[in-house]
Amino acid sequence: MRVLMVVAALVLGSMGATKAETVDYLDLPLVNGNGEQRGGVHPDLPYDRATIEQALAAYRARGLAPVRFKALLWQYWIVRAAEDAGVRLSEWDPQRPAEQNRSVIFAVYDFYAKLYLTHPDSLRWMGFANIGAPAFAAGMLDLGSVPELRWFSTMLMAMQKHIFMDLGAMHAAYLHGGIEAVREMRDAGLIDAETTAAWADPAQAVMEFSSREQNLVIAGQFNRMRSRLLPPGEVVTYAITVAGPMPVPGGRTPAQYRPLFGGPLPAFNYADREARWDFLSNDTVPAYERLSRDAVHRIVQRPFADRVAEYRAAARLLDLLPFRGSGVESQPSK
Repeated sequence: MRVLMVVAALVLGSMGATKAETVDYLDLPLVNGNGEQRGGVHPDLPYDRATIEQALAAYRARGLAPVRFKALLWQYWIVRAAEDAGVRLSEWDPQRPAEQNRSVIFAVYDFYAKLYLTHPDSLRWMGFANIGAPAFAAGMLDLGSVPELRWFSTMLMAMQKHIFMDLGAMHAAYLHGGIEAVREMRDAGLIDAETTAAWADPAQAVMEFSSREQNLVIAGQFNRMRSRLLPPGEVVTYAITVAGPMPVPGGRTPAQYRPLFGGPLPAFNYADREARWDFLSNDTVPAYERLSRDAVHRIVQRPFADRVAEYRAAARLLDLLPFRGSGVESQPSK
């Protein structure tokens, strides 16, 4: 009887091992590649780091091309970034109301601050992302507080997640796996050659990473916001352009950069990719690049919640009047 029990245990164990080994994560589509739904890039992918590492090791040992396990590889680095940020990727859902996502929204931007403060001489894009984030987060919360505008809040939260999945995951790969991990992402088709080359000297890549963020990662989502019929996205996104302050010291607001007929309103819509990138590449990013390391530290070290509060609509009622202070740089209310 004991022999039969041992044999049965071995058979069952073998069946379990066989089942585990037959889990196939190859050639999965990136069904949530834009981050608009809950969780990672595909619902069949695991969130446990050890499980993903085991599967990746097996695929690499078989000599499979990284493009075959593209989804799994991306999921892995998103999981690593989420762990570093203290965020549960499996529960991250931009479809929830902004107030319910507040802790996630803030944790992501605090993570960016932590990376910059830990690596100020190399991960400079993270400082830029954190400085611009309070106005973005305030927009999520303000739009989310108006039932008719909650869809736009959802899209902003999806953009935040999409950027994290892309640039956040790349930063995790670089920090935990070095340039070889970044190159594997390139070989898998997750990033292009230009982005990969920028990682040779990330301190000089603020413009390159910002271009990727604006022109590739979230460009389509901004287009969808602008083309929304009800409420009219053209009106809502232009209102965001009008209301948008400039969190980067020395940078101009959209209205200051390109005024409409020389007046206090902007002559472009921030949701327009070409106009947005013209503004960011010629004014906002250079303004950040001019900041001293100490200046960036002073801003990034301030509590993120305090900075968001300064950009909430209720705190900026006077600033939002279009004919007030059109000739000076926008500063948050104190």
